[in-house]
Amino acid sequence: MRMRHEMTKMTERLETHSVESEADEMDQRDETLASLGEANDQLMAKNHALAKALSRATQELTKAKAQLNQLAGPPMTFATMVRVHSSRTDEQGVQHASAEVISGSRRMIVPVAANVQASRLEAGRTVLLNENMVVVSQADTDAVGAVRTVKQVIDDGRLLVADGGGNVALVRRSGALSKTSINVSDRVTVDSSMRFALALVPAQDDADLVLEEVPDVTFADIGGLDEQIERIRDAVQMPFLHRELFERYDLKPPKGVLLYGPPGNGKTLIAKAVANALAEGAAGGRGVFLSVKGPELLNKFVGESERLIRMIFKRARERAADGKPVIVFIDEMDSLLRTRGSGVSSDVETTIVPQFLAELDGVETLGNVMVIGASNRIDMIDPAVLRPGRLDVKIRVERPKAAQAAQIIRHYLTDDLPLVPGVDAKALIGVLVSDIYSTDEHRYLCDVCDEHGQWHPIYLADVVSGAVLKNIVDRAKTRAVKISIESGQPAAIGVDLLAKAVDEEFLETRDAVLDANPEQWSRINGLEAGRITRIRPVE
Repeated sequence: MRMRHEMTKMTERLETHSVESEADEMDQRDETLASLGEANDQLMAKNHALAKALSRATQELTKAKAQLNQLAGPPMTFATMVRVHSSRTDEQGVQHASAEVISGSRRMIVPVAANVQASRLEAGRTVLLNENMVVVSQADTDAVGAVRTVKQVIDDGRLLVADGGGNVALVRRSGALSKTSINVSDRVTVDSSMRFALALVPAQDDADLVLEEVPDVTFADIGGLDEQIERIRDAVQMPFLHRELFERYDLKPPKGVLLYGPPGNGKTLIAKAVANALAEGAAGGRGVFLSVKGPELLNKFVGESERLIRMIFKRARERAADGKPVIVFIDEMDSLLRTRGSGVSSDVETTIVPQFLAELDGVETLGNVMVIGASNRIDMIDPAVLRPGRLDVKIRVERPKAAQAAQIIRHYLTDDLPLVPGVDAKALIGVLVSDIYSTDEHRYLCDVCDEHGQWHPIYLADVVSGAVLKNIVDRAKTRAVKISIESGQPAAIGVDLLAKAVDEEFLETRDAVLDANPEQWSRINGLEAGRITRIRPVE
């Protein structure tokens, strides 16, 4: 019995151990399966990432191959279409055609690709030739070209055209002009081979480019420029008004005057005042003031700028033929007469400058024509224009100092304005000038570094101009008007309004200076520090 009992216990223990072992094995198996599943997920993620990377690499290789093929492709050639030489379609519907083209100075018969419809090729259009000299596509008519004036329209549609020197050529119409009505004196662009008229130049109202007027500005309207006014009166007004004395002393008046200096300081005003003075006191009758802006004379068409210059001086000669004094005023002269070879304007100055010099030299025959130029950048004007015998007199219009600023402001801030009681305009002007020309921190704009590495402080007074002074007063007047509207009662202009106006101008000027190109800004503003390489804000 006892033995049976022991065996029963042993059997139970063995069964219990077996069950526990099976449970442990199942737990281990589950852990193994979970670990394998996690490893499988990681491998699948890596495989997916590798697949994406491989796909991207394939795309990059395909792109690089396409770029290499493009770079390795043979060059293509532009040509001008003349006419379809031959064209037929075979039994299979395949086109067999050839075309006459001009490439440079070569006249050729070349095949036309089967996918290019020969019937749609137009004379004068630009076509593209592949490496085998086969026409593979047609482009638009060239948008630029030399400009010629139509002298005669031939019965068959051809045009007799002439350049500025009177040289004539016979050209055919391009396809774009085949149905266009063209009259004598119209202007057309021609291709480089001088065989086709490509396009009709839009008619331009030249009168809009040259403003003929007698300005209402007088020398009394200009403040702070007494020295410059005296010099230009001696150079321009005196020869016109006292011609007999100049003849008595065998003294030739200057042909031209250049007013240069920082912008906004009265160069244009001086020129207009001269014209006004001549108009009032000219012995030959009222003078003529021809005003031109330099950038408006620049034209994309070859030869147009030169034609406009000739037109301006022709008009000046016509007006001067009756004995009237004529002022030809060219504003922003540096944009038109840049130094030749500078490459700034695609070298158009290589033809414009000689044309201007030829016209300027031609005014010697007329003693009553005077050219006055204005420029912010005298350094950009071609030296041939500035030499003696051309623009003989050069007058620098400087920035106003404190005393000159007071004279300028006196034109805009007067006693007839609504002022604070007990304060006159003179007192307000004194306070305003003192504020603007202050050299303390509240008018400290920035620091500039010159080409030698030296830093210099820049204050509002260093960049002030006559235009800035007027703007400050206008700001105060505008604020007074706004207050008057809001309150319903006239607001008086006093120290507070003027101080706020100066603050506003200071902040705007500071932001503009910090955003400007240092070298360009320094050249335009003519700073004493010279060429500026860096600008830093006030810390």
